[in-house]
Amino acid sequence: MIRSVSLALAAASILGGCATQNQGAPSNSASIPFVEFGNINDWRAEGTSGIYIQSDDRHWYHATFTAPCIDLPYAERIGFRTTPPLPMDKFDAILVRGQPCYFKTFKEVPGPPSNNPPKPAAPPTM
Repeated sequence: MIRSVSLALAAASILGGCATQNQGAPSNSASIPFVEFGNINDWRAEGTSGIYIQSDDRHWYHATFTAPCIDLPYAERIGFRTTPPLPMDKFDAILVRGQPCYFKTFKEVPGPPSNNPPKPAAPPTM
């Protein structure tokens, strides 16, 4: 009886340690729900290496690809390849001219970089 209780306590302490090990670690997973219903507002290519995607709630996401997406800089439209009803995440892809470009990373970002370079500072006046 004592042996079974001590085994149960040992198992509980091991499992309790596993449960608290990842607490406090930031979650780096992002996703866009309901893509199959047109929940994408905008997208912008980042050359052949990535894409910025804006959801209908105006949040921006950045995805990088496992391999260069050659036709992306020249595409006027793309498709989003997900597994409904699951949200779009790092396990999905886009379709460019019928070819899949699989995501390597997928994270929420403040927005795409600005196309306008910063203005130079005005010269000091005397």
